[in-house]
Amino acid sequence: MPKQTFLNLEAGKKQQITEAFLREFAIKPFDEASITVVVKQLGIAKGSIYQYFEDKLELFMYLMGECALKKKQYVEGIHRNDYPDFWTYFRNLYEYGFTFDHENPLQSHFLHNLTQNLNSPSIRMIYDQMLDQVVSSFKEMVKLEVELGLFRNDISIDTMGFMLYKIGVSIQEQLTYTGVINPKESIEKKLPVFWKKKPALMQVVDEYILLAKPAFNKKLSV
Repeated sequence: MPKQTFLNLEAGKKQQITEAFLREFAIKPFDEASITVVVKQLGIAKGSIYQYFEDKLELFMYLMGECALKKKQYVEGIHRNDYPDFWTYFRNLYEYGFTFDHENPLQSHFLHNLTQNLNSPSIRMIYDQMLDQVVSSFKEMVKLEVELGLFRNDISIDTMGFMLYKIGVSIQEQLTYTGVINPKESIEKKLPVFWKKKPALMQVVDEYILLAKPAFNKKLSV
C-alpha cells in the first residue's frame, strides 16, 4: 500500500510516476529494474520515491494491484452462465483481453512481463503464492463444468485445472516464440502487446480450443 504522501499527490504527477515505473518493470525483471534510472527520467530526487513507498517491493505491489484492478474492469462483466458452453466463454475472455491491451498498453505490457518479474530470486515467494491462486481459479472453472455435466469426471479436477492454466500460458508462449508478438519492440514503439495482431491471436486461441475440447468435454452417450 502506498504511503499517504503518494495518495495525496496531484493526479497528473501520480500518473506520471506510475506510468514511468510500469514501463521499467515491463521491460526488466524485478531484480534488474532500477529506481535510479526512473527518477532520472522523471527529474525527481530518488529519496522522494521512499516518501511515497516503503521500498521497491511495495512500489511493485502497488503497480501489480493497479494493473489487476484495471483488467478486472474488462472481464468482471463476463459471466459463464451467459454462454452456451465453456469454450465460447473462454474464447470471449481473450476478446475482452485484447480490448484491455488495446486501451491500456502500459498495463498490458506490465502484466505480460509479470511472470518474469515474479521469477526474480528476491520475490520468488510471491510467484509461488500467485501461482496457487491462479491455478485454484482454473480448478474452480473446471469444477463448475464437471458439476454441470459438461466436462468429464474420470480425471481429477486438479489435473484438468492445471492443464487449463497451462493452455493459457502456452498461447502466450507460442505467440512470442513464433514472433507474432514482440513485447520489447512494441513497448519501445509505445504500442499495445497485440497491436494489429487480433486475427493471429484469435486463430491460435481457436486452435487450442479445438485441441482441448475432446480432452475436457464429457463424451455424449450414443
